[in-house]
Amino acid sequence: MSRVFTIYNHGTDFHRDKDRDEVVTELHDAAAGREARILQGQKTTHNPSGFKLEAKAPTFLICEGPGSDAVLAGPRKGVRGVAHSHPSVENPILNTSKDWRENPFAQRHELLMTPTSITQPRGQLVMTRSEIPMSDFRQGFVGNTPTHYQTTGRALGWDWEDNVYRASWMLTHLMFERGMKIDTVNLMGWSRGAVTCIKQANKLYEIFGMSLKLNIFAIDPVPGGYTTVTDDIRFIPPNVQDMLVILAVDDDRSTFQALDAQDLRVLSPSTGQAPAPQVHFLPLPGNHSDVVFTTKGNAPQSARLCAHLAYKFLQAHGTKFSHPPKHGNLTVPQILDAYDTLRANRATIKTRAAAVGNPLVNGFRRQERRVRKTPGEYTTNPHRWVNEHHRLCALSPNLQTVDRSAIQVSPGDPYSPWQAMLPQMGITYGDTHPLTRTLVRL
Repeated sequence: MSRVFTIYNHGTDFHRDKDRDEVVTELHDAAAGREARILQGQKTTHNPSGFKLEAKAPTFLICEGPGSDAVLAGPRKGVRGVAHSHPSVENPILNTSKDWRENPFAQRHELLMTPTSITQPRGQLVMTRSEIPMSDFRQGFVGNTPTHYQTTGRALGWDWEDNVYRASWMLTHLMFERGMKIDTVNLMGWSRGAVTCIKQANKLYEIFGMSLKLNIFAIDPVPGGYTTVTDDIRFIPPNVQDMLVILAVDDDRSTFQALDAQDLRVLSPSTGQAPAPQVHFLPLPGNHSDVVFTTKGNAPQSARLCAHLAYKFLQAHGTKFSHPPKHGNLTVPQILDAYDTLRANRATIKTRAAAVGNPLVNGFRRQERRVRKTPGEYTTNPHRWVNEHHRLCALSPNLQTVDRSAIQVSPGDPYSPWQAMLPQMGITYGDTHPLTRTLVRL
């Protein structure tokens, strides 16, 4: 039986307590099990460091976004009563100061013989702490990573490296030191949190190779206009099994360009090890924020569909939920109503979504996204369908409440190979086998 661990990555300036109707928060607030957190407690003989894992067998990890605000502990301060700040402020392992002198895993202890004296004629063996400076490598290994300003995290996303380290350290601890039988890791994130998912996947491939299967739900992965796109951002490593990418169609800010089908590259595993990662792109109307805010913005229907798709995807890949998130269990008629609303309001959404504040502050210049310039690369017959999920639901053989005469599919329309991938990724509604056969005949 597989053991699944899920990682939720917030975007820039966002965290678990900022907005309950933001998609990443909506999903992790419904998560079953316990969060993986290291707590500081009482030092004992059996636990001289005083630190311990809060839950014996945690099932998920929440990573706050780069540049996010600090929240104090307590039920009135934070939704989960958890204190947190933006990554790079605190030790990513211990959630304490990064001062190595306060880190029990960084201190070097030596057993020394005390000198004799009049009152102590015999020397004694005592344990003392050495003040020898630590190497940069060792400090980083115990969580004393570089510290950045909040504004730097917001502008350049530098803080995400701590979230990469935090995720990889926690999984090695759970698997190697606590013996948890984890074989699947699901990652979900928005904005720089979605890019963080890719960085975490590459780091986990370095550590675990193909022994861990990964699945990624990436919502509008935007590295930021001034962020260097390194290999661990643009390469999808071979340990990734499925990756579903949501792309906001209508964000025209030059510094908010998302990683799309032309940017991301799939790394295939060695021959015979496993199939190459499946990556599917689903465009949704609206700007970068519209695809995650379910109760506000220019296209809340896009965010609700995104939350639904995230729930279906994670659940299909083994993530457990204590209850369905607010928009998790949309029915096919509800899905089609949402898509019909988006399609009918395309022109209005495009105009309003592009006007995101002052362009001199929020992007400096306009740059149309490729997903809007070349929609046919992402969707079959984009004038009729918003994306392939829209098309899949409209052609579902189990959809009895929709007038079939209203669904016009031109004879000879090519069958999209992406269409077959969505059911494989868990986006299914009833029996997918008859559906696939029906689509092939069209």
